[in-house]
Amino acid sequence: MKLITIIMPYYRKIDYVNRAIKSVINQTYKKFELIIVYDDQNFEDYHKIKKFIADNKKIRIIKNKKNIGAGKSRNIGIKNSNGNIITFIDSDD
Repeated sequence: MKLITIIMPYYRKIDYVNRAIKSVINQTYKKFELIIVYDDQNFEDYHKIKKFIADNKKIRIIKNKKNIGAGKSRNIGIKNSNGNIITFIDSDD
């Protein structure tokens, strides 16, 4: 089975992100890593997300130093991926 990297840029969607993360976790294919690229200078949501994913080793967060947008955040996720296949999900999906 190949490792799939799922990249999720995040910017101020706290009301939706936990549901999006759960949808990834609940997939039947279990060989994945989820990279959340946190693209907000306000870190209040960062701490909430970090707490939500604390026990899941398949999920990691990368913090951008400043807001750079979803496209560039996806590229950062790609550079930090380990998967054979890369896919994307938005934080409000």
